[in-house]
Amino acid sequence: MEPVVRDLVQTDRFRERLAAFSADLGQPSTEVEHHATRAFGEMLAHHDRLALAAWRRLGGAVSRRCRVEVDDRALVQLREIDKEHSICWLPSHRSYIDTFLLEEVAQSVGIKPAYVLGGDNIDFFPLGTLLRRAGTIFIRRNTKDDPIYRFALRSYLAYLIDQGENLTWSIEGGRTRTGKLRPPRYGALRYVVDAVRSGDGPDVMIVPVSVVYDQLAEVAMMATEALGGSKKPEGIGWLLRFVKTQQALRSKATINFGEPLPMRAQLQEIERDPRAEGQEVERLALEICHRINRVTPAVPTAIVTFALLGASRALTLDETVAAMAPMLAYLRDHPTTPNTLGSQLEDAGWVRGALDKLTDSGVLERFSGGEETIWRIASDQHLIAAFYRNTLIHLLVNRAIAELALFMALEDSRGDLRESLWNHALSLRQLLKFDFFFSSRAEFSKEMWAEIRVLDPEWDGHAVREPVLTRQRLERWLELSQPHLAHLILRPFFDSYLVVAEQLAHWPHDREVDEQQFLKRCLGYGRQQVMQRRLHSPESVTLELFRPALKLAANRGLVAGTGREVHEQRRAFATDVRRIVRDLEALSRIQSQSQARSRKEPPLRRPRIAP
Repeated sequence: MEPVVRDLVQTDRFRERLAAFSADLGQPSTEVEHHATRAFGEMLAHHDRLALAAWRRLGGAVSRRCRVEVDDRALVQLREIDKEHSICWLPSHRSYIDTFLLEEVAQSVGIKPAYVLGGDNIDFFPLGTLLRRAGTIFIRRNTKDDPIYRFALRSYLAYLIDQGENLTWSIEGGRTRTGKLRPPRYGALRYVVDAVRSGDGPDVMIVPVSVVYDQLAEVAMMATEALGGSKKPEGIGWLLRFVKTQQALRSKATINFGEPLPMRAQLQEIERDPRAEGQEVERLALEICHRINRVTPAVPTAIVTFALLGASRALTLDETVAAMAPMLAYLRDHPTTPNTLGSQLEDAGWVRGALDKLTDSGVLERFSGGEETIWRIASDQHLIAAFYRNTLIHLLVNRAIAELALFMALEDSRGDLRESLWNHALSLRQLLKFDFFFSSRAEFSKEMWAEIRVLDPEWDGHAVREPVLTRQRLERWLELSQPHLAHLILRPFFDSYLVVAEQLAHWPHDREVDEQQFLKRCLGYGRQQVMQRRLHSPESVTLELFRPALKLAANRGLVAGTGREVHEQRRAFATDVRRIVRDLEALSRIQSQSQARSRKEPPLRRPRIAP
């Protein structure tokens, strides 16, 4: 028996939990301990000096063409926290090299190595052997049918916390396939929360971490999986291909740290709200995700792909800069919004650099045979471009909801317009809640009015019911919000919702919905709609967007069950989503007409292009 396992099973905490768990399970404690000890053998990890050095050399070779930009000042502050607390690093997950880069920058300032929770899919020789000795705890992908394994994992993590060790894992549970943050997974976080609650040691400090890349070699493979392609199993061949693709692409990773969160203190604050009873871990996870998003910046490739995905044709450099204008204006008006552009918002030199970088990697096509060079999204590259665009989409979703709610309130134009505006915004928030992280209703209301104040700083009616909100005021706000962002941000999601809603409406009312078969039908129907130009873009036709849409429908009681009543409810849902898609299309036409008029007029100021 390993010395660590021997120490673990002799602790008072383990003996107490073993007795209680064995009684609940109805099995002898000796039998449970035997199986738990075998599970410890699967997951046990070490920090071996030679293995750590070898892993750094291997990871450095894989990521040698990736330049890292990190907040050194924050790292120094975290080093002080590390002296007195266990740290749980919870990063966003976009690449297999995320954890290596995070550990590399943390250890560069003297922060002790973390134990990394990883899937057993990469536990193959020789990589698994090396990683295990460099601190990786390999966890089975499916533990639902093995309660003793889960008990062992819970006990091992509690032991590491008691020993003052650091831990790290992805709060998302896997790499994002869309570019934006995925919904959190609660398993490991729940185990650590239990350890902190039952222990009397120093509080564990949660450090939310954003890792974002200007380009990423893995995106093409993830796009294939999002279209229904099978994931290739990890192994030596996979590892060699991964190293080759990583070294073929020059990129930059930006690592930002969210405000550290003392776990015990945060749980106590959550527990003061009686509505949170039984949902404390979920509330904690959402707060972590909010803090990751707050420090996830807009990078140049994300801004450029945002502009080109919104265009129906190839663009020149000047036209690309003009298409980016609303986002750049938003970044200027929100100085706390993170971006990596520094003071270069007005300088188009970095735009040309981003266009060339995306062209070199095949995401864009460049044509220089005419009077001006033009760029467009390359064939079959829309999902990859959308991945980069979506890394910043969390910064713009509130603005998009405010715009669309304004348009919808004007379309209704009945009753109290302030109440209508709020109800439409709240309805959109509810529809999008499985794709985005939103604040509480009270905070969301403040955020919506903050968006209005950006459009119209003179408006002082956000806190009181006077002055009366008139139709003329709504029209002014909608005019001030041009160039509109709502259709560029929200249409891919509502297009995918519409595919799911229409397929639910077409599903036989006397048959239960089979999820796998249903999603396959959505993929086929969606591709048909794209070919017939009834959907704006291929990026709406992916499993990664269909699954949240189906989850939304299930949340509304539209998936389970049969009969005429649920069939009618599905049809009503499809009608509601179709109406939103029409409103987004109307906003898009308004924007196109405005741009057409502006092209006929002489420009007031030509964008300054850096040499």
